[in-house]
Formats: sequence, C-alpha cells, structure tokens
Amino acid sequence: MAQGTGRQRGRGGHRRRGSSRGVSKSQVTSVGAAAAATISAEEKPQNPAEAKAAEAPGNENEVCWICAEPVKYYSVSDCDHRTCHVCTLRLRALYKNTDCTFCKAPQPTVIFTVSPDAEFLSYTPNGIPYKDSKLGIFFETEAMMEETLILLCFNCPDPSCDYIGVGWGDLKLHVRAMHGRVMCDLCIRFKKVFSHEHALYPANILPLHLPSIPHRLQKSIPVEQIEGGIHPLCQCCRECFFSDDELYTHMQERHEECFVCKRMEIRDQYFKDYDSLEKHFTHAHHPCTQPQCQARKFVVFSSALDLKAHMVDEHGADMTSRDKKDARRIQADFEFDEVGVGGRRSRRDRGGQTVVAGKVLVQI
Repeated sequence: MAQGTGRQRGRGGHRRRGSSRGVSKSQVTSVGAAAAATISAEEKPQNPAEAKAAEAPGNENEVCWICAEPVKYYSVSDCDHRTCHVCTLRLRALYKNTDCTFCKAPQPTVIFTVSPDAEFLSYTPNGIPYKDSKLGIFFETEAMMEETLILLCFNCPDPSCDYIGVGWGDLKLHVRAMHGRVMCDLCIRFKKVFSHEHALYPANILPLHLPSIPHRLQKSIPVEQIEGGIHPLCQCCRECFFSDDELYTHMQERHEECFVCKRMEIRDQYFKDYDSLEKHFTHAHHPCTQPQCQARKFVVFSSALDLKAHMVDEHGADMTSRDKKDARRIQADFEFDEVGVGGRRSRRDRGGQTVVAGKVLVQI
C-alpha cells in the first residue's frame, strides 16, 4: 500500500502537515493502492533535481548568514548571493521586498535549490520547472515548492497541531476552542512572521501583552516573561500600538505637545487636546489673556518679562498710560558684596564678608 507524503513546514520539517485534509483515510489508501498498481516504483520517471534533493544530506553543516539556522534549501538570485529559502520567502512574501539582502540589487526572480554553489545562469527552464509567479520564485521540485508555500498558509501555532485554517478568523476560533488560547490582533496585523510563529496567550495573560483590553487587577508579571513584550499604550485614547514608532506618530498627529516645554528640553509630554494644553499653559507658563490672542491660540511665553514685552508691542494701543508704565517696570533681585574704596574691604570686614541684598525697579 502506498503511503501519502505529509507536507512539512519550518526549516527541517519538524511539523508535518497532512496534504489530504478533507479526504478520508480510506480514500487516500485506495487511491495510493491504485497508483501503485498502475506504475511500479522502477517505472516512475524521476526528475534529476528530485533525485539530487533526495540524496542531499540536508546541508546540516551550512547555516544561513541571516538567521543562523541550518540551510535546507538555498535561494540564489541573479547576483549569485545565497540565503536560506525561509529568509527569502519571508522577505518577499511578508516584507514585500525583492532586493538582494546582501548587495541590495533588485531581484525579480530567485531560484530555490539544493545546490550550495551552482550559479544562477547555469539553471535551465527544464531544471526549474515549478514557479510561483506572484513571488517570483522558481523551484527545482514540486515537493520543494509545496514545502515552501505551505509556510504561507494559516497554520496553527501550537507545535503539536496540524490544523490549517481558511483565514485568521478561522484560526483564532480554532486555537480558542481546541487549545484554550487566544491570539493578539495587533501582532496579526503588523508582525512580519508566518502564522505558525505567532504567540498563543492564555486569556488572562493577553491583557498584559495588550493593555488596551479591560481587565481586573492581578499580580504583575515581569515584562521579560510576557512573550512578545507589551504593546505601548496611548494613555489619552486607551489604544495600543504595535511599537513605539507607531505610538509616536499617533501622538504627533492626534494630540498636543507644549512647545514651551520642548524649548526647555522637556520632551515626550503630551496632552489629550488643546483644552488640556491650555490648562497647562495657565498653570506652568505665561499665556496672553487678551481675547484676540486667546482666539489665535498658542500665544504663550516662558517668562513674565516676555509676556510684558508682548503686551506693550501687541496691545499697547489698548493699554492705559499707567498699565504701560507698569508693563515697562521690571523688578530685579540682586546681591552684592560691600567693599571699601579701591576695591579693598575695611579692616573690620577681613574676617568675614558683608552681603547686602536689595530690590530695584528698572524702567524700560
């Protein structure tokens, strides 16, 4: 009885994917037996590349210079630079980048092969008969193509499960029902990993990873023990973002920042809206309270002196003579040493220093 070949995913095929999903075991057995009766093993035509792949020792001594994992299949481009097939697939399928990772030259097509040294131009169409046109990848064998493309399916992240979903919704329902775990929607949207590489969280742990989910207070867990870390949270909107970069962009576009504080090297301080920022201006700085400046917004100064100068320049026509005089008056606090004639202290001052403090009103 012929035995069906299970699909594999990952680097060394540690996790097998049944290629007969939706087909009963008896059907697979009968089809395999019929095929074996029709064509004997000696009569089956074998692609030279398939024979080479079967004889290859698995390249156990070769590691990819990008991911440092053992190379099962090589990816070679027109520039003859090589990586493992998983890194190339990740780059082209998830990052939408077709440039060579080494020399950065555009590579419309690449070849997945078992050869560690064959040049790109040495391959003929007969030697690479299988192709994924969307990804621009040629394959030496059909098995190599299937083993590669199955990585793009909605594979269950549980190491012991062979389930392949029809979409993210189906996969999330499966892991909740069968494994009692949940997946992070934010990671699904933005994390550039294959579906089986995503983390599965217990329902009570996901709110620690995604703080925007309401949850009851519980014992704190160190960040390093939470797989995937913690997504940054906007305290104003109670919305999580994938990384600090997305959070920074959101804060710049949706919330307010005090420009006076920025000049004083006080950064990363944001306010929900202008009303909140205006309260901050009143409490921490010196805003102009004239109606026209209130309507213009952001007319704020870091010191009372700057505000007085603004009042005289911008609103002097509306001020009384007394107000103008008061605005031009500056109170200066000072301290000085009392010294004698010629810069010498008197004899009675040699044992100590006499300090005189005072205040002066300066008219400007």
